[in-house]
Amino acid sequence: MPKTNSASKPVRSFRISPEGVSQLRAMASVMGRSESDVIEVALDRMYREEIRYNRVLRESAQPEDQYQVDKGNEGENEIHRNVS
Repeated sequence: MPKTNSASKPVRSFRISPEGVSQLRAMASVMGRSESDVIEVALDRMYREEIRYNRVLRESAQPEDQYQVDKGNEGENEIHRNVS
């Protein structure tokens, strides 16, 4: 991850809880990076972990492929299933 700021990066806006803002500020201070860089590093680490453990985000994979439906219950919602 680059440590320099880039004016060519697009601007994004996010709503973060007060606890998240506090954590973000602390991490930026400890790491000596901008808050934006901390978010970028954290996102990159999470992305790599998700791919490593095959939980999400495979290239050319569709999100709906992650879900499985029991044959025979395809048209039913959970509320309509016979749960004992």
